[in-house]
Formats: sequence, structure tokens, C-alpha cells
Amino acid sequence: MSAIVLGATGLCGGFFLKFANQSTKLNKIYSLTRSKPKIEIDETKCNFILDKDSDNWDLKIKELNDSNLEVLFTALATTRASAGGFDNQYKIDHDLNMKLAKAAKEKGCKTVVVVSSMGADVNSHFSYTRMKGEIERDLIDMNFEKTIILRPGIILGDRGDKVHNGTGNGLAVSLGSMFYRSRLQRLAGYPVEAEEISKVGVHLALDDSTEKVRIIESKEILEIAAKIKD
Repeated sequence: MSAIVLGATGLCGGFFLKFANQSTKLNKIYSLTRSKPKIEIDETKCNFILDKDSDNWDLKIKELNDSNLEVLFTALATTRASAGGFDNQYKIDHDLNMKLAKAAKEKGCKTVVVVSSMGADVNSHFSYTRMKGEIERDLIDMNFEKTIILRPGIILGDRGDKVHNGTGNGLAVSLGSMFYRSRLQRLAGYPVEAEEISKVGVHLALDDSTEKVRIIESKEILEIAAKIKD
């Protein structure tokens, strides 16, 4: 069984790559990125496909000579500041994800796992959570055999760059760190480590459940992560 990982240069995507690579159920991993991820990976079964032009990534998927592709993990996303505005962010977070998910499904992927967000809702008054809701809706409409949607609250972890560590995000992470797995964690929307999000995503993608669509909120992500044996 093979898998594709999108967004591996990011926090959750890097951990998707790590846990997918460690799984004995997966024989080969493909990672589509503009540059090689910083996370340390045993490259024995991991294949990096590097292309700075993401417009070509769907073609890269279509060209894969692999009849065992079954899982797509995506944490592909950017920020409004990094993209240069919400419209450009939408083109990556929504449009590019949909384009690549379609290519992966046509190539044989049966399961898709996506990192969404707490509060995702197509009817939200906030552009970010509305966009996340539209991503969820459109992935579900693609009719994968199994769709796993992860809705974390504040995501904790070392992002390692100034663009993603702006003042607002820094305050949220500081708050999340204070309440992480504490008795008052619900007051901060159940903050969760990026590593836990990805571990749960890989675990659920490769288990034997047949539930067609599963949405996992931050509280449940924490609960499942605590039960998974390394």
C-alpha cells in the first residue's frame, strides 16, 4: 500500500510524513513539495517529488507508476500573510487541495485525511473557518471510500519561521500551551500538539474502520492520541 503526503514542509504535514513512513502497513510514501522537508526521515521508502511550480503537482500524481496508491494525507495550507491576501490563500488551501485530491482519487486513492480547523463551517461569518468548511464539503463530495477530517483547536509545535509565528499566532500558542491537557483545556478549545494530530490521522487512515466520513474534533484527537501506542 502506498500513500501521498501533501504539505510536508509544514508542521502537521511533516508529522504525517514521519508517521506514514514509520507505519508497517505502508510500503511507499510520496511527498510533493516545493522544497525538501526539514523533518528527519528515513528515505528508504519515502520518495520526494520536488517541484517549485505547484500548478504541475496534479500531473506529477497522474504520472506516478504505482498501482497501490490508497491514501492521501493533506496538511497543505498557507497563511493570509504568506499568500499575500485571502484570495491567494484560498487558491492554495482550497483550490489546490481539491485539484490534487481529484488527481489522487483518479489514481486510486480510497482514503483522504485532511487537517481542517475547529469551527469549520460553510456558513461561518469568518472567511477562514468558512473556507475550511468549504474544503471539508468539497472533499466529502468527491466520495472517497473513507474521508477523515481533523479539526484541531490551537495547534502547538515549533513552526520555526517568522511568517507563521506572527503576534496573533504567538499569543494563541502561548495561551494554548498554558491550557494544554490541563483541567481547563476546554476554555482554550482543547489545544493539541501537531504531532498528535498527524499521529491520529495516520492511525485512523490505516485502521479497519469502514465509516465513510469521520470528523474528529480537537478533544477527540487528544483522547485518541493518548491511546495510541508508539
